[in-house]
Amino acid sequence: MSVAPISLPDQSAENEWHDIVHATPDACRATLAKVIESRSKDFADRFYSYMLGHPQAKVFLTADVVHQRLHASMGRWLKEIFRHPLVDASSIVAHQRFVGEVHARIQLPIHLVSRGARLIKHDVQAALAGKFDDPHLLAQTVSYADRLIDLALELMSVSYERSSQREARTDEAYRLFSIGHNAGIERERQRAVLMEWAHEVMLSLHRATASTSLPRLRQSEFGLWFTHKALAMFEGDAEVGQILDIIERIDSTVLPLMLPRDINNRSTDDRVVELQYEIDSLKFLLKNLFDRHQEAENGRDVLTRLFNRSFLPAVISREIHVAQTRGTGFSLLLLDLDHFKRVNDGFGHDAGDQVLQQAATLLMSCVRNGDFVFRYGGEEFLLMLVEVTQDDAMRLAELIRTKFETMQFQMGQARTLNVTASIGVATYDGHPDHQYLVKRADAAMYQAKQSGRNQVVLAV
Repeated sequence: MSVAPISLPDQSAENEWHDIVHATPDACRATLAKVIESRSKDFADRFYSYMLGHPQAKVFLTADVVHQRLHASMGRWLKEIFRHPLVDASSIVAHQRFVGEVHARIQLPIHLVSRGARLIKHDVQAALAGKFDDPHLLAQTVSYADRLIDLALELMSVSYERSSQREARTDEAYRLFSIGHNAGIERERQRAVLMEWAHEVMLSLHRATASTSLPRLRQSEFGLWFTHKALAMFEGDAEVGQILDIIERIDSTVLPLMLPRDINNRSTDDRVVELQYEIDSLKFLLKNLFDRHQEAENGRDVLTRLFNRSFLPAVISREIHVAQTRGTGFSLLLLDLDHFKRVNDGFGHDAGDQVLQQAATLLMSCVRNGDFVFRYGGEEFLLMLVEVTQDDAMRLAELIRTKFETMQFQMGQARTLNVTASIGVATYDGHPDHQYLVKRADAAMYQAKQSGRNQVVLAV
C-alpha cells in the first residue's frame, strides 16, 4: 500500500509530521518501531547491496565508505523517522533537509534516492507481514510508514533542489573565473570584436555588387565566442536567449535586406539604422551579463589575492570527481596562525595584514601549479594538494610548519616577528561529501592547537 506524497502549502513540515504520527494508532507506531529496531541492519544491508550494484550509484559509493560510514547512518535514519513515542518533530524535519543538502553536494541523482526510498518501503511492508491479527491495523501501519518516508523524501527533495541551485551558481562563477580572464577586460574585448564585425559589414556594403554576401554575425569572432564559450559561462541567464535571437535576426533578416537587391525599396540608411539598433541591444545585454557575473572576480581574497572560500565547494567537488574517475588521491591542509590576536593587539591591524600577506606568499611558494591555496577565513588558510599520497601531504605540512617557525615576518620600521602555525591534514578517503573532508581537517587542526600549537596533526 502506498499513499501519494503530501504537499506542504498550508502548514509547516513539523505540523505535517505531527499530524501523520498522531493520526496513527499507538499500537501501529509501537509495532513498527520495534520492527525497525530489530531489522534496521537488514534493511541497510539490502539497500546498500542494491545501490552498490547500480551503475550510477557506484560512482558515488564504495564498499569501504558504505561499511565505515553509511551503513550505520541508514540504520539511525530509519530509527529516527519511526521513533516511538515522537519526541521532537522539528529536529527530524531539520535532519531530512540536511540529508537533502548532502545529496546535492555529492550530486547524487534524486531518482536514485527515490528508488532507494521505494525499496525501503517494500522491505518495511514485507517485515510487517504477520505482525497484526487485524488486517485494518496492518494497513494503517503500512500507510503510516509510507507517508513518513514520502514526507521525508519530499523534504530532502526540496532541500536538494535549493542546494543544487546554490552549488550550480557557485560552479558557474568558478567556470567563468577559471577561464583566466578579468571579466571587465573580456567584456570590453568582446565589445571591440563586435564593433570590428560591424565595421567589416559597412566596408562590404560600400563595395557591394550583385554577388556580395555580407559577413554573418554567427560566423564572426564574436559569434563563435558567444556560441562556444559564453553559452557555458552564462547558461541559464535570460539575456542568453535574447542575444541568440538578435544574432539570428541580424543574419536572417537585417543583413540580406541591406544589399542592393532589397525588394522593399527602403534606403540603405534605414537598414544601417536598424543594424545599429540591434548592435546597441547586443551591447546592452552583454553588459548586463558581465555585470551580473562580475562577482566571479570576487573569487580572490582582496588582501592576500588567494582564492576565497566561496569557490571551495566547487573546487573540492571537482577533485572528488577526478579522484573517483581516475583513482588519484588528494589532501587538505587546514592551517591556523598561532596567537594571531596578539599580533593585532600588539602591533596593530596593519601589521596583522602584513603577516597575512607574507603568509600567503610563503604558502604559494610551497605548492605546485596544480594545487590550490585558499584564505579560509581570518588567520586560517586551506591548501588542497592534488595527486598526493598521505605521506606526501604530511611531509609538505611539516615543511610549511618549519618555514613558519623559522621565518622572520617583516613589520615595517625594521621590526620583525616570529609566527608559528598549527596544521591539520586530511586525506580523501572515498567519502563523497566535500564538507566531511573539510570537517576532518578542521578537527585535526583543532587538535594541533589543543596539543600545544606549532605542530601537524593527521586526521583519523
